[in-house]
Amino acid sequence: MKKTMMQVMLSLSLLIPMICSAWAQAQDQGCSVKINAPSNQQTVGETGDVSGTGAIPAGTYLWVFDHRKGIALWWPQGGGSAVITRGSWDVLANFGLDRDNGSQFEIVAVVVDQKTNDELLNWVKGAEETGRYPGMELPHTVAACRLEQVTVTKH
Repeated sequence: MKKTMMQVMLSLSLLIPMICSAWAQAQDQGCSVKINAPSNQQTVGETGDVSGTGAIPAGTYLWVFDHRKGIALWWPQGGGSAVITRGSWDVLANFGLDRDNGSQFEIVAVVVDQKTNDELLNWVKGAEETGRYPGMELPHTVAACRLEQVTVTKH
């Protein structure tokens, strides 16, 4: 029993530094995303630009989603992943319908892997082909990349 416990402790002592190193490496690869506009609590129209700054690891993609606060589902914005050019990105977003005037909307910027990016692109393609835009749950994100969120009010 003691030998097994020692083996577990030794394994953990080797595993923890590797996990910390992987997380630090993702941070070193420049995984940071910020929404600069609109700012938190700003008023928005039916459509508007969501812009910010970011640096994400190779092989990952930045997506912007929004939804009316209180609805569990989210909608991808911009028709695809955001293109980061010289550290900046910009996506056109829709903020509901006229009936949503006065409502709060949450906007999030998330970083996803290749598989999730492909699934989101398929959603966009299907929506464009059918004219139907079903909401979805927020996708799984790259663990080392923090989700960025702001809340705005539609006028």
